[in-house]
Amino acid sequence: MTENIDELDQEASVPSPASSELTEDKKRKMYVGLDLGTLQSCFVTKLTKPGSEEIPGELVPTVVGYPEDGILSGILPGNSSMLHGDDAISNELHLRLVNPLSDGVVSDIDAARSFLTYLRDKIDPERKREVLCVIGIPAVADGEAKENLKKAAKGAFDGILFIPEPFLAALGMRDEERLGDPNYQDPVSNSLFIDIGAGTTDFCIVQGYFPKPEDLMSIPFAGNEVDVILDKAIREAYPEVDVPLSMIRSYKESYSYAGESESGARVKVPVGGKPRKIEIGKQVGLACNELLQEIFESVKKVIAMASPQSVFSLLQNIVLTGGGSRIRNIDQELQRLLLDDGYEEPEVRISSREVKPFVAIGAMKVAKAAREDQWVRL
Repeated sequence: MTENIDELDQEASVPSPASSELTEDKKRKMYVGLDLGTLQSCFVTKLTKPGSEEIPGELVPTVVGYPEDGILSGILPGNSSMLHGDDAISNELHLRLVNPLSDGVVSDIDAARSFLTYLRDKIDPERKREVLCVIGIPAVADGEAKENLKKAAKGAFDGILFIPEPFLAALGMRDEERLGDPNYQDPVSNSLFIDIGAGTTDFCIVQGYFPKPEDLMSIPFAGNEVDVILDKAIREAYPEVDVPLSMIRSYKESYSYAGESESGARVKVPVGGKPRKIEIGKQVGLACNELLQEIFESVKKVIAMASPQSVFSLLQNIVLTGGGSRIRNIDQELQRLLLDDGYEEPEVRISSREVKPFVAIGAMKVAKAAREDQWVRL
């Protein structure tokens, strides 16, 4: 099964978690919402109560570590032949690290299967439950990408559904308790969601039903490309500096911004084994602004896809989510670019200034509302 989303009722209203009250038969089932990311994944196994301050979900680095050849006994915890997530990161000196995904899709089926099995063991260590998992996928993941993910999920989960990530982000952001509030702007009624991840930036027109192919767009330009551009810019400015991409990523996460060039981002790097501080504010801005420009050009194409009767209100409900949405000023700068280009009263906002797993929460809402015949059994 490669076209999971097509099996859902495309014109149906967005499901409500209330529609999936447990029956005696369902008590043996466990539902999971999974945001399977290129660098980090998040799974949710329960929804918090309305008004709760608790943020659901558990973040896990999407990585598998294989021991280096000739590793001595006692070096790795439990002499493990494979480590995952934080355990792999903590022992990276002695491991060959593999990211199972590239640009948001499975690139190593064996590593992906091992990682998903690891997640299943965290969720249901005794394997006493039937685990049904909704997995977020890039907006325009093709049949091959879905088939590879299905192969990787076999043995880890008992049933799966694939839903585009930006739609899940909209559903995860939705506050069902406020739907009767006339001042509440429902993120799933008529909005444009932009999910800026590590491998892809996904765009989705959300209008109250599961998105159709013409509502979706995805570009392979996201956080990873920003890292590469920043790395190149730093090397050009400071040829003597040679640091791994993981350090470049940490600089980006600490100092990222969009807009006019800024200074004041000083970082300590090793040069010949000695510490040295360098200024990278200009380089960070250059890298982030390239991402902003790519998003702007894509947004114009997506807006042109919207129906004439919806486009003006859609422009006032553009929502940025994902890790890239935390780039300082990116919402203001995208709004400015749209306004300068002639769009009428665009409004761009961030889904949350805090890190919240909206994709995984939305996936959990779908999981609890899905009909029995909609699950793809593995």
